[in-house]
Amino acid sequence: MIRPHQERPIYLGSPGEEISIQDLQTIKHRFKSLNQLRQQRVQDFLQPRQQAFLDLLPLLFHCNFPMLPGFISSSTPAGIPEYHPGVQAINAAKQLAKNFSYTRVASHVYPIEGIFLMGSVGSIAFSKTSDMDIWLCHQSNLSSDAIEELQKKATAIENWAASLALEVHFFLMDSRQFVLGQNTPISSESSGQTQHYLLLEEFYRTAIYIAGKSPAWWVVPPHEEGNYTRYIKHLIDNLFIPEHELIDFGGFDAVPAEEFTSATLWHLYKALHSPHKSLLKLLLMECYASEYPQTEWLCQDIKKAVYQGGYMMVDLDPYLLIYQKVEKYLQNAHSHGRLALARQCFYLKVMGASDNTMDSQTRGVREKYMQSIAKIWNWPISAIDNLKYQRLWNIKKATAEHAVIVQQLTHCYRMIMGFAKDHVAQNQENTDDLKLIGRKLHSFLEKRPGKIEIITTRSEVHSKENILSIVENHLPGGDGWGVYLGNVLMANATDFEPIQKCRFLIEILCWLVVNRLYYKQLQLQFSSHSLKMPNEELHSTLAQINLFLTQNFNYDPPLETYRILKAQLNSLVIINMGMSDDDGLCVMSERSDALSYGMSRQCFVQSVDRISLSSWGEITTSQGEGIEGLFNCFTDIINNTKKPLSSSCLKFVCHTPARAKEIILRVEAVFDVLIKLFTKPHHNRSPRYILPGGTSFYVFQMSNKTLSYKELATKKMLLSELASPREWFSAVHFDQVVLENTPIQLIYSLNRPQVIQLFYYENKGDTGVYIVDEKGSLYTQQHSKTNSNHLLKQYSIFLESLLRRNLFETFLAIEYYEVKKNSTGVFSYSPVQLRAASSCQQLSLRITGEDTHNGIIYSVYCNEKEFSSLDYGNQVFYAAYQYILQFRNGKINYPIHITDIDLPLSAFRIDRPEKLQVIHYLNYKQKIEDKFNI
Repeated sequence: MIRPHQERPIYLGSPGEEISIQDLQTIKHRFKSLNQLRQQRVQDFLQPRQQAFLDLLPLLFHCNFPMLPGFISSSTPAGIPEYHPGVQAINAAKQLAKNFSYTRVASHVYPIEGIFLMGSVGSIAFSKTSDMDIWLCHQSNLSSDAIEELQKKATAIENWAASLALEVHFFLMDSRQFVLGQNTPISSESSGQTQHYLLLEEFYRTAIYIAGKSPAWWVVPPHEEGNYTRYIKHLIDNLFIPEHELIDFGGFDAVPAEEFTSATLWHLYKALHSPHKSLLKLLLMECYASEYPQTEWLCQDIKKAVYQGGYMMVDLDPYLLIYQKVEKYLQNAHSHGRLALARQCFYLKVMGASDNTMDSQTRGVREKYMQSIAKIWNWPISAIDNLKYQRLWNIKKATAEHAVIVQQLTHCYRMIMGFAKDHVAQNQENTDDLKLIGRKLHSFLEKRPGKIEIITTRSEVHSKENILSIVENHLPGGDGWGVYLGNVLMANATDFEPIQKCRFLIEILCWLVVNRLYYKQLQLQFSSHSLKMPNEELHSTLAQINLFLTQNFNYDPPLETYRILKAQLNSLVIINMGMSDDDGLCVMSERSDALSYGMSRQCFVQSVDRISLSSWGEITTSQGEGIEGLFNCFTDIINNTKKPLSSSCLKFVCHTPARAKEIILRVEAVFDVLIKLFTKPHHNRSPRYILPGGTSFYVFQMSNKTLSYKELATKKMLLSELASPREWFSAVHFDQVVLENTPIQLIYSLNRPQVIQLFYYENKGDTGVYIVDEKGSLYTQQHSKTNSNHLLKQYSIFLESLLRRNLFETFLAIEYYEVKKNSTGVFSYSPVQLRAASSCQQLSLRITGEDTHNGIIYSVYCNEKEFSSLDYGNQVFYAAYQYILQFRNGKINYPIHITDIDLPLSAFRIDRPEKLQVIHYLNYKQKIEDKFNI
């Protein structure tokens, strides 16, 4: 074995100084030797059958052979300059295609300019779970059809690699476009154009040269790094090196500050779900940003070692270089806590989070490697031993670690925002991704009541707890809940520290499921003074939450999701959780409504616990009590859930003995009605839905695109609501048990805008009159011992006189109906035709008025005889009444009916004509008639 040795330093002169062509070739050779060493490390890590992939990789793109992987057609672009397959490649090809033979074809056209592996594949951090990113560089002048063919071939080779248990990703590269920032490959580790230069630095630091042209960056000496473009031009123009030997990806002449912002935010984004994998890169970005604008790139350390000749004697592992730079930076900053976290991240990256990522031999080698690193960098003696137990973490350790990581992420976020404020112009383009990532970070890191914290380290919990206790606590700010390790009761809970505290039980249960602590075999101890929750109900509830999240929740939504404003997607509602005591719920009654049951109108919904999922990957919980808790839940879902809304967005769970199914069916039916009425287009802009809840009634209505409800405590208040004037027509939809012994539901089933409908119902000599006006307002009046024909004629005269004077903006129609009730109590209706009023009617009673600065001056016309306030003052109505009595035989006292009203708007307490409706006249008519008929 040849021992590595120090080679002579090479100095390539600046323009105008001496440059040795031989030294240029030596530099290329040194870089290729370093790359061969890295490639061999990769091969040593791979299984024998996987090693054929790297052996064959350049050959597959150098020629098109039908029996080899990736063959598309004989015309697929193929051919790599400076490539000659070795014995291993040819033998590997013959293993797959027995009749394969390689014949060198002289050609001056090579569509494939180079093949490079990049990323962690060439570092000590490479593992079985690592993927391989491959830059497949092609000529700039390839046609779109040729590029499409090449992409098909690359995809086919990816599939072949997958059959070898390798995850491979090809990125087709046009180096000229890349230099211009037009063809930046987007991988799982970068966000594309916003990280052009940082991706380029990672490429130069981690790339493994497989075949093709040499990167031009190799032949630019370290002292000319800031003069990259001019130096390459100098070499080519002066024939120091042929242009066709180089592939140029560019240099670091002028790296924009916004790249550091972009890369930091991107790694923050990745750290939310893989913190240890991303934290070292986050710290590297912080190092780079702290050095800006004189950034000392890690790839330059490799280049310096190659030019100085010691590249084979020092460890230039790409991942180790990151750690070393971060270690120095944190030591200089005296950030001991962050340094310990950086060491942990490096250890986990090298050793893996579990034993199944590498074989025992590899693990042994890497353990020795970590011991050497710990010695070189003077780690605490116990550091390695402590890190070995990472795979034995329990939830207590994971939550503590999560707190540290969130603190670090927040620190990095504030740092890079400060950097951006100082160095990045506010009008920079390509900030779209940054805005989306910023939304993602804020959404994930923001803490607020009811929001479930997703532990970033939950996947690191390899030691599952067997017993957990859920305990209700008395807290200074009110009662709350805690989760404890082992068996803990309310009586001794103060002696232990909970691993999680929440305001409500639903938060605790959701937190357990979200952070993967719940499993079927978990033993749970439940201790509470306010709730009774049998073990069966507790596990069933947790299982329902787990199923709900599994089916509906995306822990890592794509960035594009954050382009649209946040909206709720799905909700799980648990009714009466922990209220398994069925006292008072077993009474039987013909009135079987679960929301207003029996003669006492009992509501079976006692508590409402809800879990909601948002489009931004948030999980929130809320808790409510009784019927209003349920209705608050409904309105919030309809107002804030992404449209179109359907009943599938809401799932109900209830464990109330004997009543669960009944309760769920009832609340589902109500929610279905709300969706039908308030989430779909209707000709009627403002329908109302009325249903009972306990002893009250509740009215749902949309206003300014927001659904709300109000409580009406009595039937009288409900009728008053129906009678109130409306701004526009409002159809009314009744739940089946509202006003069920009246014809009002039947009446409203016929209600239409711009139509006045009069219904009369005769019952034992009394006549009930129901009028629904053109906007849906209800007028009711009971008349005792009256002639119904005469009564209807009086109403008809009054209504038609209003319409004749054209008081309203649009033409209104009048319809008349008779209502009857059969022996079973069912109401029906039939239209009636009223005969025109006689011209020689006995009495015409018309009330008019006009506004003055002293108020309204009334005039009452009785058969054209005028009684005015100017003459009678406040007694004007009494004077008219005395006059009317003269026309009655024996001065019999029977009802007086007003035939017309013509008053100013102020009499009805309104200020605009468009507010005027028939209900105003009917109410005023009744008010005056009550004065006459006392």
